[in-house]
Amino acid sequence: MSLGQIFLTALLYTLIGMGTVFCVLIFISICIWLLGKAFAPKKPEVQAAAAAAVPEEPEGIRPEVVAAIMAAIHQQLKDEEGVPEEGYIVRNVRRATWRHTS
Repeated sequence: MSLGQIFLTALLYTLIGMGTVFCVLIFISICIWLLGKAFAPKKPEVQAAAAAAVPEEPEGIRPEVVAAIMAAIHQQLKDEEGVPEEGYIVRNVRRATWRHTS
């Protein structure tokens, strides 16, 4: 067997191996895409039901809640050693925008 035949055989095996891997990867990606389409939630019905079930929340957070958060932060930092009492500033307290869907 000559050197040219060895290189040709190696090239053929490489192409067959890489072709097989790419075909399997394409097949797996198509299966995942089909599963995503099959089990995707129906958007108009879900959004309409979620909008009807969730009551409107007022904008912002009440000052009493902000004061309670500040008191808890102050107490936590006061209990720790080496942290100055005036060494922190809470600049922004806002309500989280995410919702549980369970």
